[in-house]
Amino acid sequence: MRIRKPLVYLSALAVVIAVGISLAVVLIISRPSQPQPVTSGCAWPVALNQATLTENSQVNVSNPDTAADYWIMPVPVEQGLSVTLAGRYPNSRYMSIATYDADGSPFTTNGIASALTDYRIAPDPGSVNPWQHKAAPGGSYTVTLRSSVAPGQVNTLPLAPAGTPSGTTDVIFYRVYAGHGGPGQVPLPTITLTRNGESRQLSQCPASGQDQIPKSYCSIPWVAKGAPVCGVTGRASTSGAAGTIVPFARDPIGTGGTPDNDIAYLSATVVPPRNGDVLVIRAQAPTAPSGTAPTPWPEPGTDLRYWSLCIDLAKPPVPVVVNRLPGGTADYGCRYDNQVALDRSGYYTFVIGTESQRAAIERIPGATFLPFSAAQPAQRYKLNMRNMLAERDFGEAVQDAPANGRSASAAAVMGPYYPRIASCPLATLAASGPAVCMRASAPPSANANQTTSSGHTIPALIFICAIAGWAAGEAWQVLRRRGTGPAATSANRASLLIVALGAIVAVAIAILAAAEVPATSVPGGLITFGIGLLIMCSGIFLRWWSVKTPGHPDQPVTNTGPYRFTRHPSYLGFILALTGIGVVLDNWLSIAALALIPLISLIYLIQTEKKHSPRP
Repeated sequence: MRIRKPLVYLSALAVVIAVGISLAVVLIISRPSQPQPVTSGCAWPVALNQATLTENSQVNVSNPDTAADYWIMPVPVEQGLSVTLAGRYPNSRYMSIATYDADGSPFTTNGIASALTDYRIAPDPGSVNPWQHKAAPGGSYTVTLRSSVAPGQVNTLPLAPAGTPSGTTDVIFYRVYAGHGGPGQVPLPTITLTRNGESRQLSQCPASGQDQIPKSYCSIPWVAKGAPVCGVTGRASTSGAAGTIVPFARDPIGTGGTPDNDIAYLSATVVPPRNGDVLVIRAQAPTAPSGTAPTPWPEPGTDLRYWSLCIDLAKPPVPVVVNRLPGGTADYGCRYDNQVALDRSGYYTFVIGTESQRAAIERIPGATFLPFSAAQPAQRYKLNMRNMLAERDFGEAVQDAPANGRSASAAAVMGPYYPRIASCPLATLAASGPAVCMRASAPPSANANQTTSSGHTIPALIFICAIAGWAAGEAWQVLRRRGTGPAATSANRASLLIVALGAIVAVAIAILAAAEVPATSVPGGLITFGIGLLIMCSGIFLRWWSVKTPGHPDQPVTNTGPYRFTRHPSYLGFILALTGIGVVLDNWLSIAALALIPLISLIYLIQTEKKHSPRP
């Protein structure tokens, strides 16, 4: 077989593809959002609270804590605009005011962070902040948001990051946790917009529910990309193997998502057992203020301001479980500290089961029931343990655990406060207590090979190693073959350039489709990943086999090795490898892009080779 120069050039394409993948990922992550101004004729047009979390609610997104009430105000970034919030300290455990950029991320301008927690908000003259000094709630405060901020300014927040173009939409979040009497009893701050010296106070918007979210909310870039209320279809997910438990760990901290920086999370992933067993979660409980009234912070004798555990469906948009109960009530799958039973040693025992097991679980002394979804009982679930505002001397909070996705790291830092989780027969739990159930759940060891639900670390590493191995093998072939074989014609070089560009374009489209078009996702989870990896490795092997098959310079065609089956095994292997990557990305559009676009360019290359190759 003649070793053609085009084959050597084509061997370099794997390296180009690896670079193209990296560039595409960088472009996806860093591409700027388009300015989309938002105007609202009233204050706080969006309210997110327990009342909005119905089973079919389109605002039940992003692991909501059902003891929390949120109000959201979109604001346009305009030159000379300032926003004044005039409010009263609510009767609640926690309150904060925060601004987020167009991507839903907190920011800092001139050293000023974009959030104020209750105990840092100075009162108006004549009033008292009940989180600073013992006092009844109801005192007044005033917070100003403006583009230009400087250190030392009291009750001042940056309206937008420096350099944000006019017309961009940022948002203001008003958060209240464990409010007395529910959201209807929380006094909302008035909002006054001041432009070029002219001020206008906005009237309060009517209460918003799932059918009353204003269109202006969906013009916020980070909302429009992921909110079902804005028409986004959630990605399908699979249940996984019954009884699967991925222990609690603190996941790496990403950007976006409008995080409350006072909170840190431990997350675990579980799939319900099919034999009727329940899941038991047990640990020492940190101490927190009792009741819902504000108290001066830090408070002696407490570890945290607030903590809770919620059970969510582990599929976009990650809604909390909501089960309708007889009598018209509902169980929202969250429990916060005041709602959790403790034993004499100060330990909690959460028991997760079905609604049919509720009565038996609630009869167990010291047990706190959490429900699996009545509508989707076999679904994969994500458990979120929240810790808010850890006391400085409390070193076992979630905030102190490394955000590396490893359960062993979290367990080492948190000690007895680390929540261990185990499957257990309900009869055993009822008869012998949680200690017997937890014997099957030793604390994670430092050498445990574990992953978290958000990252799937091991499959990701396998995929990265396969790509790196392919690129390294192709680079070695380039170096080994350099200078051998006849020189490529200008036509062949142009054709190879088209193949390279086609591959890069295909990779970019594939990644964009996987990130932005969840409606075309491929179900299967790890099964799909395994199939994709097998296809990719088969293609890599076919390319390697075709290069290793012996031939002769004066023999343009050989019938040995893979050439017994196809005239162009190296090119076929290239297409298979790319198609496998598309399957790993679990999106039909990704598969189509990575299979068809390079195929078209390779057909053009083959035709060019036929036209310019010497005839035997």
